[in-house]
Amino acid sequence: MLSRHADSSFWTGRYIERAEATARMIDVHYHFGLESPLVGDALRWSSILAVSGQEEAFAESNSRLDERSILQFFAFDQENPGSIHSCLRSARENARSIRDQISSEMWECVNRMYLDYQAWDVDRVLSTSPFAFFQRVKDGSHLFQGITNRTLMMGEARDFHDAGRFLERADQTARMLDVKYHDLLPRFAGGVGDTSGEGGPDPSSVGGPVDVHGWVAVLKSVGAFEAFSKTFRQGVSPGRVAHFLLLNPQFPASVRHSIGRIDGCLRRVSGNQDRGPKNEAEREVGRLYNDLNYMEADDIIANGLHEFLEDVQERCSDIGAAIFRTYLTY
Repeated sequence: MLSRHADSSFWTGRYIERAEATARMIDVHYHFGLESPLVGDALRWSSILAVSGQEEAFAESNSRLDERSILQFFAFDQENPGSIHSCLRSARENARSIRDQISSEMWECVNRMYLDYQAWDVDRVLSTSPFAFFQRVKDGSHLFQGITNRTLMMGEARDFHDAGRFLERADQTARMLDVKYHDLLPRFAGGVGDTSGEGGPDPSSVGGPVDVHGWVAVLKSVGAFEAFSKTFRQGVSPGRVAHFLLLNPQFPASVRHSIGRIDGCLRRVSGNQDRGPKNEAEREVGRLYNDLNYMEADDIIANGLHEFLEDVQERCSDIGAAIFRTYLTY
């Protein structure tokens, strides 16, 4: 497979995932505001900027931090490379360049998503329903992923696409958990509590009462609330949320699951059947995956959750750079 085709496949998967993650993030913050009215708008919207790491870019083009400016910046700002509009446009351009490598149904889906999006602007969203708008974005992403799973041949194009998709997913999950951890429980410490799913108290809160609605919003932001509830029937706590989103091997949006999927994709591309890595990209992914496999949630909490999440984000960036150097430069 040509490097430029691999690059386009990788970024098509990554941009579609980023568009969905942005839609989820804003949608959940709307619900969070309704469920927790004591949380001010400034804190609610500022945390979105912190998740995306775009505080400075937002401040350069906006003088006010309010609902309208946040929607414009994250949904429709063509100058913001992380906006939903920019992600769909970039995904469409990358898919266009590899139309002979992907299925016609995939191209039609991403093209239709982009063209349908042109009918929306911030005024229409505010005058109708933000929830319905963001649901359309999420549904479009889910449709594209379903079509991809159904019609794209197993091979290098599929593996690079999935590697980009799961790398973006791991990074977004770590970012969301890191920011909400600071918003909701700045003095979080102690053990993870009972993570067995069999009941018992969770003693992890030492900074005051846990904002349950806020941690539910964290779970909903990555589509994990129902799966979490089936795993931990005794209720929501910070330790259980961190354990589930970081170390659960079966949930598709957990960091551990996502990194494991990337590891499998890269090993299929290189044909590596040995235990050890075959190149720099496999080495970076393998190190993080092994750490996650052999780590306990209590160890993460004891050593600092924020520090661990920052390290995960940096290592995701290193993995992306290693994949680029190994396969995508041309």
